[in-house]
Formats: sequence, C-alpha cells, structure tokens
Amino acid sequence: MAKKPAKAKKAVKKVAKKATGKGGKVIASPVSKARVSSKPRNTSTLSYTQSEFFENVRAFCGLPKRSQARELVEDIAAFVMDSLKRGYKVPLMGLGKLYVRESKARQGRNPATGEIINIPKRKRVKFTAAKALKEKVL
Repeated sequence: MAKKPAKAKKAVKKVAKKATGKGGKVIASPVSKARVSSKPRNTSTLSYTQSEFFENVRAFCGLPKRSQARELVEDIAAFVMDSLKRGYKVPLMGLGKLYVRESKARQGRNPATGEIINIPKRKRVKFTAAKALKEKVL
C-alpha cells in the first residue's frame, strides 16, 4: 500500500480547514461566477442545447454541479407554470412580464379552400419585454 507524500497530506488538511466553519460544520467552497455566456456549439441555428443551457446557468450562478443548475431551472419553470395557471402575472426582473391573456372568438378563412371558419376564444401566454431588455437587445 503506497503512502501519500507529506505535502499532499498538508494540502488536504488546509482545504479541510477552509471548508469547515465553527463547530466543524462543512461550508461550501465558493465557486467563481462567469458573467459571459458561452457560444452555442450549433452555430447554424444559434440555439443552446439543454446541456449547454444548464452549463451556462451553473457558471452564471456559481453552482458547483450542473445537476443543481438543472434543478434550479426546473423549479423556476414549475413556479412560473403554476403562477400562470392561477392567473397571476410573473415579473422576470430585467426581462419583462409573463401573463395569461384570453383572445376573443373570431372568424377566419381557410387559405386552402377559402371556407369561412369560426375560431373559438382561447387563453394564450403573453410576454411583455421590459425597457431594459429592449435597450440592450434591440
């Protein structure tokens, strides 16, 4: 059985001391945050895969694991869906506002046959962009 060199043991002890607080409780080591999104691998569509999206969220939030980023995104999505289902408006700070709007019943025309059809009323999710988002993106 091979022994670890003395230097390695000292390094492990230093890390262990830094990671523990008063009373020996383990404290998560700080992870550096990235404030620039990475470029999507698929340059033809310029869209992120789910894996790339979770990796960007992990880096932006400074989370140690991608699974934590995935859980965070899923929890936020569940919260937004539940709030919209109940009829609440959901503000997304710096981005805009999501809300449910009911469209009116109307008449339309089938472009293939020219037949007039009735389109029933229905609920739609709408997004209104915030001024800050418009200024940065548009």
